[in-house]
Amino acid sequence: MAEIAGKWVSFYGPAFPSRAEAEAFVERCEAAPTTSPAKVMMHQVQRLVSLGDELAEISRRDPLQVLFLVICAECVAKLEAGFKGEGKSKPYVRKFFSAFLSPTDGNLLSNAFTRLPALESLTVEEAVDLLYDIRCDVVHEGQYWEFFFHDGDCTMFNPTYKVCAHVTIGQLRNLVVRTAVRAIEARL
Repeated sequence: MAEIAGKWVSFYGPAFPSRAEAEAFVERCEAAPTTSPAKVMMHQVQRLVSLGDELAEISRRDPLQVLFLVICAECVAKLEAGFKGEGKSKPYVRKFFSAFLSPTDGNLLSNAFTRLPALESLTVEEAVDLLYDIRCDVVHEGQYWEFFFHDGDCTMFNPTYKVCAHVTIGQLRNLVVRTAVRAIEARL
């Protein structure tokens, strides 16, 4: 059990100011009943985000990671809301960010992309819709090579979407995990 808990703490650790806070979060989630939405959400976030991380190790295809991050956002929002139906993906992805994004991460997301040619920042809502569009292009068109995030050295221009990305895929990943933690904590 300690090894399994260690896996969760290692994954969630960067979303907390201290390891002790990450351990307390994991302990609260793991103490919940098996069917608890918070416990299921905690496990699903780790699984889905880790799948995206593993894809990045095989080949840098940012849209594939975005796919799993957006799936994670949808999954968490639906679990948090107790949604049992089908569909409504986009409204739940929007809900994930609108309901659980911290002000600091909202600021990060609102400065993540600029629209061309005006170079004006996208709003949080527009950034979320852009991420959802990238997800749809992967799912519906099989297109996973048309978008690149900041590579750590320079901003990436994405002509298909007419935006520049000012954040790395890692920054987006961490933002999604932190936002998911806020949603999970709302259910504890």
